[in-house]
Amino acid sequence: MKLLNSNIAQLICERAALRRGVSSEHAKWFAHALIETSLMGIDTHGLRLLPLYLRELDEGRSNPTPKIKLLHQRGGIATLDADSALGTVAGMHAARLAADLAKQHGISAVAVGNSNHFGAASVYGMEIAAQGLVCMITTSAAARMAPFNGKQPMFGTNPICFAAPAGSGKNYLFDMATSQISYSQIKHYRKNDKQLPLGWVLDEAGEYTERPDDVVSLAPLGGYKGQGLAMMVQILSCLFSGMPLDHELEHLDTGRFNIGRNIGHFLLAIDVAAFTNPEHFQDSVKGLMDMVRATPARAGERVLVAGDPQAATKKQRLVNGIPALEEEAAVLQYEAQLLAMPEMDQLLIQEQVA
Repeated sequence: MKLLNSNIAQLICERAALRRGVSSEHAKWFAHALIETSLMGIDTHGLRLLPLYLRELDEGRSNPTPKIKLLHQRGGIATLDADSALGTVAGMHAARLAADLAKQHGISAVAVGNSNHFGAASVYGMEIAAQGLVCMITTSAAARMAPFNGKQPMFGTNPICFAAPAGSGKNYLFDMATSQISYSQIKHYRKNDKQLPLGWVLDEAGEYTERPDDVVSLAPLGGYKGQGLAMMVQILSCLFSGMPLDHELEHLDTGRFNIGRNIGHFLLAIDVAAFTNPEHFQDSVKGLMDMVRATPARAGERVLVAGDPQAATKKQRLVNGIPALEEEAAVLQYEAQLLAMPEMDQLLIQEQVA
């Protein structure tokens, strides 16, 4: 295991995108999304995806110079065609538009079509909440999860992110999948020959299994409740943007790389000032979070709120570095060598015992 300097890793990601024709602004968005996600400890959606995203640019799935079009707008409602942009670019473009429209109209909703995988929804939630707005973000994803009592994948992990400003940059940030586990975690268990907790995944017969090699579908979070939330995400992300449903999408790592994936996103933003005093609201959010944290906990445990583990991980990793597998560090080193970057000598902070 390697420990990476986050600033140098971000610079390499940015220049790797620039080398492929991505604009300076979009390259910054791309690098920020990857590094911020890894800093928060969401490793499955951070630097680990760099090789896939670069391959998308190299082989044509992602358009390095997209002309993102405003297809329709009525008040604070807008529909975008992302022109097969990198998902991180489409996501940030939409987040900024949603924030601007909410400030003008009190509330906004932006649907995005013809996009690609945009990583962790938290990135766009943080962007909007940092402007003093409340937001909710969803995205479609290729089918991995079966319906409750079903045995065939019909839904993606279909994340829902909700964020609210709490002042001093310590916002409420809730980001969840609608499945019990992500598919990347299945790969981790399979690679390490470990059994899965019963209740997370399903075999060919639709029965719970502990064996990673027998996994056909992910189980929905909370049974029928996870299915209901996954369908809600599809309605918002796919139907508003006119994109295919989850079971019609190709998978991120196994689909064709020469054609866009037609992912749909949905972003809702609310201007707090349209309802109440923003400062009072932020103080109230912070007070609620502190009150929950102060709830008596069972022996040996602490009560946390959404975003606490990620904030603690980010604080630690900014100092100690981002843990990365040998092959993940090698991708960054290879890109830096192609770019003849002298900064690459500062990428590795130290080795870490796995």
